[in-house]
Amino acid sequence: MAKIFTIKALADGQLPAVTAALYTVPASTSTIIKTITISNTDSVTRTVNLYLDASGVNRRILPQNMPMPQNYTFIFGDELTLEAGDMIQGDASAAVVVDYTINGVEET
Repeated sequence: MAKIFTIKALADGQLPAVTAALYTVPASTSTIIKTITISNTDSVTRTVNLYLDASGVNRRILPQNMPMPQNYTFIFGDELTLEAGDMIQGDASAAVVVDYTINGVEET
């Protein structure tokens, strides 16, 4: 059976104040994360955390409590390879003020 590769926006939203899943790889799928963009829309500096949870092991992909100045956008461009059930998690020092987008390729 031929593999199908789909380039797509995998997830978008606003970071929560407590660590939560931002994107979870669907069953029978592999994913390559190409970029994660985070943007502080608040008028004050906020801190953010991003994690890769692969096979139940949670690893930081940004420095702990990375500061994001007001109206600042950061693009994480390191490629991440994920398997079914793996996820990207994140949080910010305040809910609904830091936007995120996750883009990549899914293989089914």
